[in-house]
Amino acid sequence: MTLTRVTPPDALRTMPESASTVANGIRAVGESVSDSQEAMASRGAPAGWKGSASDAAENQFTQISGDLDSAVAALGQAATAMDAFDDTLQKLFSRRETLVEEVSAFNRKVDAYDADVAASDQEDAEAQEALKARYAELESQVAALQGRVDSWNADQDAADAAVIRALQAVDTVAEGDKAAADPDRPDAAALADRLQDKVDAGDPEAVAAWWATLSEAQKQALMIHSPELVGNAGGIPSADRDEANRTSMLSDIDNLTEREKDGQLTDREEDRLENARDAQKTLDGYKDRINPDTGENDAFLLIFRPDAFEGDGGVAMSLGNPDTADDVTSFVPGLTSEATSLGGNMDSMERLMQLADEKNGDRSVAAITWIDYDAPSSADGMTDNPLDFLQVATQDKATDGGERFADFVTGLRASDQGSQAHFTAIGHSYGSTTVSHAATDQVLPVDDMVLIGSPGTGSADHATDLMADGNVYVGSADYDPVTLLGGPGLGALGHDPSQADFGAHRFEVDPGSYRVQDLLDNHSSYFNQDSTSLDAMADVVAGARPDEVDGRTLGSYQTLDTLATGSSLVSGGEKVWEGAEWTGDKISDGAGWAWDRAEDAGSWLNPLD
Repeated sequence: MTLTRVTPPDALRTMPESASTVANGIRAVGESVSDSQEAMASRGAPAGWKGSASDAAENQFTQISGDLDSAVAALGQAATAMDAFDDTLQKLFSRRETLVEEVSAFNRKVDAYDADVAASDQEDAEAQEALKARYAELESQVAALQGRVDSWNADQDAADAAVIRALQAVDTVAEGDKAAADPDRPDAAALADRLQDKVDAGDPEAVAAWWATLSEAQKQALMIHSPELVGNAGGIPSADRDEANRTSMLSDIDNLTEREKDGQLTDREEDRLENARDAQKTLDGYKDRINPDTGENDAFLLIFRPDAFEGDGGVAMSLGNPDTADDVTSFVPGLTSEATSLGGNMDSMERLMQLADEKNGDRSVAAITWIDYDAPSSADGMTDNPLDFLQVATQDKATDGGERFADFVTGLRASDQGSQAHFTAIGHSYGSTTVSHAATDQVLPVDDMVLIGSPGTGSADHATDLMADGNVYVGSADYDPVTLLGGPGLGALGHDPSQADFGAHRFEVDPGSYRVQDLLDNHSSYFNQDSTSLDAMADVVAGARPDEVDGRTLGSYQTLDTLATGSSLVSGGEKVWEGAEWTGDKISDGAGWAWDRAEDAGSWLNPLD
């Protein structure tokens, strides 16, 4: 007796990621048209026009505004249709993955049965009876499994047909006019006002609750009308923030590129366009990173403020959805970080994420780079001596950044789905000072804190000032000069958290090169592939405790001045920091590096006070 094999489900004709990309494009066009419509609606006749000329101009602006409003309404319905299609495709993708596995497993059983039948002894009655029982059992499963496959195929056909009907319903001017006149059309401006009020109240839990009451049409209308508000609002689900921020990004690239072609860009618009293009480039680098459960892209643009901080821009991006991940980490980089620093920092987060994922078993991980503060920088970068750029770094920017970071994490906590994730905050260099201020000056709802390459912890004198339970982990390379700024006699940015009396859990870090020209490379080495520090941080992110080493005590390490002198001697008189960033001076008489502007490290750091 021959068993029928189950036919696998059809191929998924459209990936969820593709539908999401189309929806983002529709919203971006909608935002541009919406902005134009509002401009036309508020525009009157040119100054000095009177009589029939003035009336004609007013009528023309009104007509254009109405036409644009119809287009906005049509695009809103199209975006809603594509978003619904995307959601359906995610469910189809997940169902198909399960069906493919079940069909494959079942057909393997059929193959095994056929092989056993072919090899069986026809005269062995007992064996033949057993084969008949297996046949009956398998045959009873065929119809049910094939029925589920056929149902999936029908659902895919229905989804395709539904989105086509929805898009065809708004593909003419008359249909756009009808959409604009629909009494059930969401009032995007009023919704934006309500959302702004809730954001201003500083209660992301209330934002999350209100957002959950909105229809899909209302959400799409808001994303088209005010994507920058939606995308940067704590409490709104990360997937929706990503859609809104991609809408803003694509709209900026489209509009500003045209102005660039016409030579019309202002300096600030050049910055905005550069930040938008850099965000898109970084996202494109992860376009093939697909969630195996949903078929969606696994990179999320959580903050997009390209105009912030006088053009430096604010941005945050996550690998993995922080709302659904079990272990979440958010990294705050340090000095000179701005929106265009996103790509390199996300590379570090990907390395950390992969290692943490290997350590935490079946738990999922999301890794965020957060650069939404005005990290200090020098116009000339590193020039006359090592760490010269630190002369612009007071604690003011860390204080302001700490408030923003605390708000960001609180917002993510509000949009978390299911049980609360294990959350780790990581700060590097000046970012560690920023994270410290978030913990001491604000409420920072994290479970663990990691400070690496830290120049100081602000007002915190002990680990328990940052985390009541003392869950503070510190990595400080022996030959990283930045970590020596908080040592005895210095401390302009606060206490060195690697000091034994600070009470943090100090983990092992590769010491780095002892050549003077490599000192700042040591400072940027904590996320290097296969480094001891990366492994230790992955332990913390995965909820484990890394191996500890003793904290610093006087006499157990080189202070900044001795490190500068000793590493210069090791460099053998060569010209340090070759290139334009750090030229330095030749080592005088082969005995040491002459710090022209100071007798010791503390004197040239005085501007920090």
